[in-house]
Amino acid sequence: MLIAILCAGEDTARYELRGRLLPATHASVWLHGATAPFEDSTLAGEDGRFRFRGLPAGSYTLGAFVPGRGEVRRTIEVGPSHADARKRIDLTVELHDAEFESRDSLRRGTIVSAKELAIPDQAHREYEEAEKRLARRDVEGAAAHFERAVELAPQFSEAWNHLGTMAYQARDYVRAESCFRKALDADPNAFQPLVNLGGVSINLGKFADALQYNLYAALTRPNDALANSQLGMSYFYLDKLDLAQKYLTAAKRLDPAHFSHPQLMLAEIALRRQDRAAAADEMAEFLRYHPDSPEAGKIKAQLAQLRAQADPAQTFAATGMARTFSRTPELEPLEGDPYSVVRKDGRYYLQHRDREGHVQLNTVDAAIGSGRHLRLLLSRTAGGGWTELPLAWYEEDGGKYAAAPGFGFAADCLACHARQGGDHPAALGCASCHGTTGSGKPTQAVCLQCHSETSGPNSAHGAGALAEDRFELNSAGYRLLQSRCYQSAAGKLTCATCHPAHSFSKTPAEYRMVCRGCHAAVHDGAALDCIQCHMPKRQAQDAARTMATDHRIQRPL
Repeated sequence: MLIAILCAGEDTARYELRGRLLPATHASVWLHGATAPFEDSTLAGEDGRFRFRGLPAGSYTLGAFVPGRGEVRRTIEVGPSHADARKRIDLTVELHDAEFESRDSLRRGTIVSAKELAIPDQAHREYEEAEKRLARRDVEGAAAHFERAVELAPQFSEAWNHLGTMAYQARDYVRAESCFRKALDADPNAFQPLVNLGGVSINLGKFADALQYNLYAALTRPNDALANSQLGMSYFYLDKLDLAQKYLTAAKRLDPAHFSHPQLMLAEIALRRQDRAAAADEMAEFLRYHPDSPEAGKIKAQLAQLRAQADPAQTFAATGMARTFSRTPELEPLEGDPYSVVRKDGRYYLQHRDREGHVQLNTVDAAIGSGRHLRLLLSRTAGGGWTELPLAWYEEDGGKYAAAPGFGFAADCLACHARQGGDHPAALGCASCHGTTGSGKPTQAVCLQCHSETSGPNSAHGAGALAEDRFELNSAGYRLLQSRCYQSAAGKLTCATCHPAHSFSKTPAEYRMVCRGCHAAVHDGAALDCIQCHMPKRQAQDAARTMATDHRIQRPL
């Protein structure tokens, strides 16, 4: 998610940044590319004003060092939404005492190790030339000079850190990790390689290591937004959502526009907790600070979808579960032999022509099934009961009619596929899960009332599933209970983990995120489709021509 957001956009324009420090003060001001190699510095005059020219669009870290007070940092966005018609961006940086590094951090920053004192002048000249190349965006030239600097002085921590940062921005995380480790070995008290090592460890899926580095970094500099954000990410990937939320929120407070985008991970935490309103607020805040992000369009669409889902009843109405019973089904017409589906006077009929040419019409009074797999056609009997008609609609191959599977008596089907309103069954609604009072949060037991091991004496659903390893159309609930993942999760894995209330569905990436909560490093963290291999679709043994997801999570053969 973060890598996609950090990718550079298509904007090739150059912008001018005109800044001012308040209260006005002399300061050394530097600008560091957050997503692409770049570094430049200037001085703010007595009026606190400074300027950078020729900046491509993107995220930057702006730092200001005020003698006697320390250094403050914050993320700034350069792009068309922040610029005037002449591509100029005016920025005011308010300096607050609480945002400066602590006195201890300042003191540690003035300590020069013996290793640093031993760095030869030539290595320093190579380092200075590399910085000049970065200011001109000569990445290859800068890298060559940094490499020369560490050849002359292997203990040159800052040069190693620069090489690691450039490798990280090129997504060469193995190389970046190696450089950051060498920087930290050269100077164990250096903060930048420490926090950078915490970041690259997240990208390498080494979440336990990342936690240790980022925890130490946050303790060293409690007011550093990057340290707090990465600590929150570490806790997130270790499935400690409360701590993740704490530190991501702290990062957002310290630097609301930070290039690590804590709002997006906070939105993911909110979605896992089924709090769509909180997730929407986080996405809206992200767009406020990053309107020119390459992912802004996609996030706007997700935000609109979340806003539309604010009404649980409306969200539920769009699901297959809400359509599993219909008194007025819309059917495809069929001209066939011996069966046809015809429409007369606003109603549908199943027409049967026998071998002698006699025609029998059965009214289609209702249908069971959302249509994702199949729809069973029902007819009302003279005695007020229901009977299953011999023709059904199957979704396979774009949809077609074929012989009904013959599950059993329609009354048994209606026990789960419809709610009972006296003698008139109706589509499932809020009361189906919440009860007539609508109070309380349903538990997994509500799901298992219908997605159960057995569905009644006259139904094939679940018959002998445990002993014979049968796989039926209604198998999701009891197949999940057989999964090793479920049995080892100590209650953390339930139906709602993957099927959130009211909507019941996630995107493939969101399903993968659920799996990554426990299996973070499997397949080296690759963005694979976990479900395709570990929960494949199979032919239901009790419903011909019907494929369904096998919820018994297992290793693929």
